[in-house]
Amino acid sequence: MSKPQPQYTSMDMILTGQLIKRLVSEAGYSVSEVQNRLGLSCPQPIYRWYKGKNLPSVDNLFMLSSMLGLHMEDFLIQKDEELDLISIRENKFIYKRLLEYTKKFLANAG
Repeated sequence: MSKPQPQYTSMDMILTGQLIKRLVSEAGYSVSEVQNRLGLSCPQPIYRWYKGKNLPSVDNLFMLSSMLGLHMEDFLIQKDEELDLISIRENKFIYKRLLEYTKKFLANAG
């Protein structure tokens, strides 16, 4: 019997960029604030992320996740994944993970 082959998908750069932009905006950060918090010398990389031309480095994605209180995976969208960017607050998956993360964090803080 042969082993099942894993299914790999690529990321949707455009939707991922739009999601990053939306999450940063909803958290109340401006591009210049993100630039300063991440220690970037200019804002162009952030605009490239927003347009889906590039993705943040792992370090920058990690810092964004810390800033926004989300998992790094919550910023990334697979090509076949459905996500309504207009109603991101209704995305139960992200907020369920955020709630679980917050509970773990508070349990370990005490």
